[in-house]
Amino acid sequence: MKHLYLYFLAASLACSSCSDSWLDLNPSTSVTTDQAFTTLDNAQTALNGIYRLASAHSYYGDNFFYFGDCRAVDVQARMSKGDGGRVSPYYEYTVKATDNFNSTLPWNQVYKVIRQANNLLEAIEEGKVVTADEQALNEIKAQALAMRGLALYDLVRVFAMPYAYDNGQSLGVPIVTTPTDPTSRPARNTVAECYTQIIKDLTDALSGLTKEKKDGCLNYWAVQGILSRVYLNKLDYPNAYKAATDVIENSKSLYQLYTKEEYPTVWGQEYTSESLFEFYFSLTEPSGGSGGEGAPMVYANESQVDWNNLILTEDFLNLMDEDPDDVRHCVMAASVIPNNTGLPEGARNRTVYLTKFPGKSGDPRDNNLCIVRLSEIYLNAAEAGLKIGGSEATKGMEYLNDVITNRTTNAAMKVNSLSDFTLERILKERRKELVGEGLAVYDYTRNKLPIVRTGGWHLDPLKTSDSQTIQPDDSRLAVPIPQSEVDANPNLNPDAE
Repeated sequence: MKHLYLYFLAASLACSSCSDSWLDLNPSTSVTTDQAFTTLDNAQTALNGIYRLASAHSYYGDNFFYFGDCRAVDVQARMSKGDGGRVSPYYEYTVKATDNFNSTLPWNQVYKVIRQANNLLEAIEEGKVVTADEQALNEIKAQALAMRGLALYDLVRVFAMPYAYDNGQSLGVPIVTTPTDPTSRPARNTVAECYTQIIKDLTDALSGLTKEKKDGCLNYWAVQGILSRVYLNKLDYPNAYKAATDVIENSKSLYQLYTKEEYPTVWGQEYTSESLFEFYFSLTEPSGGSGGEGAPMVYANESQVDWNNLILTEDFLNLMDEDPDDVRHCVMAASVIPNNTGLPEGARNRTVYLTKFPGKSGDPRDNNLCIVRLSEIYLNAAEAGLKIGGSEATKGMEYLNDVITNRTTNAAMKVNSLSDFTLERILKERRKELVGEGLAVYDYTRNKLPIVRTGGWHLDPLKTSDSQTIQPDDSRLAVPIPQSEVDANPNLNPDAE
């Protein structure tokens, strides 16, 4: 691990509910840990910095948001950009340990979040922050804990094999819960050990978090939503169901599913009724908004062919065509370029562009990124309920139908009996509802399903890279740990046991 000094980040994020004021500090200003945490304002500024690091490039600002989609079946690259190019190596399953964009930078960026969180947590736990407002300080601590848990979860789901592969017995990533120094050489923990730590951080955070809406920051409901996701991918269905139903049943005064009438109007808007947690972006914060490589831009339907390299697949369009009355057709559009030669030939007159990220001002770069949305929580509860069975399955079917009836006027799409309440039906609904939101590949991996990408306008490199079909035990599901990190720390050797 490379040692990182604590930096105060200039955080001009417009998030008044998260912090009463954002301190205007020079981002190049660095101070020692002993100097950094003496007041509540110091601690809040450090927490703001954690959120900003997590929303930056090489983390949720780009890779981690679209990574989960273009490795599955509903989103693909429109053209191959080769080794080291963003998007294509994920889609083609060709990311290498020497790939700076797609391995090294994402690894380092997420560990920056963990290190910043560890510095803040240590200062609070050692009593370095002097304040009479213990409740406010405890909430800062809880948010830092939850961000550390989320960061570790994101690392292990990208740089390790899925928990379902061998019940978490394979090697994951190093768990780091204290500030590190230049001599630190942590070894990899197992995937199961990582999940244990993730769940501990997230559950320990709950008691300190507010149940009030807190735009741009984690609150109790957002962390419970994340826990439902974590538990589901850990195959712990009772706890996934418990966390999800807590959100659904007990936060109705704050969050509601989009109605069919609302659905076309919510995209590009801030802090909507389904948004449990989202990162704020503007054209100035961070620099240039989400930029050319962020999810809003790689999905953008623009008048020039540039960064916009992700499109919907023919498989997904065929799925949507099963129900012409589904309101979700409204987030699909044909290219604004007539006969766009930048698209595969069969896609040129089809609605292949996903328009979930239009931007608050019409510029995709100032589109917030919603990390946890209420519809996912309903679908998590449905899947967990199905797998538990009994009364939970009956209730899970109701949750699935809640999503369906808020998306289509076609009554035939509802699930009317437990015999029709199947994993296949739930996963179909997840595909339609959550496309472009970074979750798709994990629906396949936790259920040990092959990812099949043949036909349609999929690109020829899938054949040459032998990635048309990805089996549940394919080692390429784990992005390789950066070679530079392995060279610096032999304990990270992917072949070490």
